[in-house]
This record gives sequence, structure tokens and C-alpha cells, in this order.
Amino acid sequence: MAAVGSGGSSLAVEARADETFGPVAGFVLTDQNGERFGLEDLLGKPFVAAAIFTTCAGPCPRITGHMKKLQDELAGGDVRLVSISVDPQYDTPEILSDYAERWGADTERWSFLTGEKKAVFDLVQQGLWLSVQDDPEAARGFHVTHRTSIVAVDRKGERRGWYEGSDPGEVELLIERMRFLSGE
Repeated sequence: MAAVGSGGSSLAVEARADETFGPVAGFVLTDQNGERFGLEDLLGKPFVAAAIFTTCAGPCPRITGHMKKLQDELAGGDVRLVSISVDPQYDTPEILSDYAERWGADTERWSFLTGEKKAVFDLVQQGLWLSVQDDPEAARGFHVTHRTSIVAVDRKGERRGWYEGSDPGEVELLIERMRFLSGE
């Protein structure tokens, strides 16, 4: 069994291997190549999703580092990774492409998404059940706050758990969860 964690000061709860938390609603955003990318591009494959932004002066680099670890640990399988920019006004496809390259992302398996702010925030808040808020008065790097969990999603698009993206122990649990979901 894997633990389901929440962001921030999380309380880990045991989840049954087959427990689901409802479907991620359909979405259409733009990937790092400027191409349309939606939920239908992920269905049929288990995936993880995280909210980040490229100028973050807080936890986003740790989250992205853990996503890179997921990419490397789950190589050879069918697990996909999705990083969704919660600063879509700044994070254009070009900026996300550069960011992906800097992190050594295999963009055949790891997509970086941006789009209209409302569509991005709807996906993060209602699709992934992660909080996000922006403060245009705050300094760049601190102008967006968001939950730092990485969400596990199965082949059918059902949410299967939340794992603290800045906690190495929870990331290890997430790796095991994704191996399980890959075998379903």
C-alpha cells in the first residue's frame, strides 16, 4: 500500500491500492513545443502531475528535481510526467522548453504545460485538487503560491493519491505507487 500525502504540513493517510478519488476533468493546454496537449494525450498511461513555475524562488526547483528523479526511476515504463506552470503569463512554450532542457527532461515522457490562466487554474484547482493563488503585488518568484503535492493518476484518468513533492520520502512512496499503477 502507498501513502497518500497532501502538500504543506501533510498528514499521510493509508490508501487502498484500488482506491480512487474521481476523474481529472478534461483539459486542453499548450505544451513546451507550442502544441495542443490535453487529457486525451495521457489517457491509457498512468501519469503524475505537479504545479510549478520557472521563476519560483521557493519549492518548485525541489519539485522539479523530484520529477526528474521520477523520470529516471521509472524509465522504461509507460508512466508520463506533467508539469503545469501556474505562471502562464510568463511561462511561454519557449521558456518551458528551455526549462525542460535545463532539467534534462525527456519530453517524449515529460510534458511542460501552459495556457490561458483560467484554464490552468481550473485544471490545478478542480482537476488535480491543488490550491493555487497569485499575488501580482508580490516580487517575482514569490507572486504565486500553490500546493506542492505531486498527484498520481491512473490509466483511466482517476486521481489515485497526493504525495508531497518536496519530501524525498513521499517521492519514494510515489515511485512505488506509479510502479503499481503501471502494472494495473
